[in-house]
This record gives sequence, C-alpha cells and structure tokens, in this order.
Amino acid sequence: MQPLRTLPELSPTGAVWRGAVTALLIALPAGVVNQFVVGSDGTSVVVLLLWIVIMFGAATGGYAVLRLAPSAGLPHAAAAGALAYAAVQLLGVIRRLASGETISWVAYPFLAMLMAIMAMFGGMYARRVVRRYAPDSSGPAGEDR
Repeated sequence: MQPLRTLPELSPTGAVWRGAVTALLIALPAGVVNQFVVGSDGTSVVVLLLWIVIMFGAATGGYAVLRLAPSAGLPHAAAAGALAYAAVQLLGVIRRLASGETISWVAYPFLAMLMAIMAMFGGMYARRVVRRYAPDSSGPAGEDR
C-alpha cells in the first residue's frame, strides 16, 4: 500500500466538528430512509442494513477526527459521533413534540453511547492506519510497530 497522503493538521476541536459533519453526511440520509422503512415495515432486512450504514457513518466520523488531528484522543472521536447523533435527534425530538408522538427518553443516551463507541472504533482504526502507513514514520511502510 502506498503511504498516506499528508493532510493539514487541525486542532482537536476543529477536527471534532469536521468529524461530526462527516458522520452526518453518511448517517443522516440512512437515518431518514430508516424512518420511512420503519414506518411501513419495521421487521425488514433493510432496517438492519440501514443501521449498519448509520454505524459506519459514526465510525467514519471518528476516523476523520484522528486523521485530521493526530494529537486528538479517542474522546474527541467519541465526541464527533455523539455530536452527530445529538444533532439528528434534536430535530427528531422537535418533530415528535410538534406532532404529539411519544418520546422514549431512555433510548437516547444509550444510542448516543453506541454512536460514540462506533466513532471510537473508527478513531482506533485511523490511529492504526496512520501508524502503519504514515510517510514520515520511521521504518519501512507497512511495518507494524
């Protein structure tokens, strides 16, 4: 594999915001489609596939954080996933309150933690990739240290 392309390094806070946007770009469309599918048939295999895409979006957000800010820690990656989840759910809560639907407040913290954990997995993968394939690393490319 070729060495990684050098990216301009951001501050950890700036990388969290970019990671959250990255997660939203993947997870938000899948979440919107998921709402329509759940409304029509909640037992579909499509629902499972859309959840996988949403979790992949969170992992991609965490990956982006640690690629853009190598000095950032895994809590920064987790923050990107949780922030993306909070942004989407804020809109969902407003919509549910306006339409009079019931809200399951207990589910929100658990799902936010799930998104944060998936973002941390993406961040751990980014650390591994950067350590292995960074062009300025000491040692030959592809060597696992």
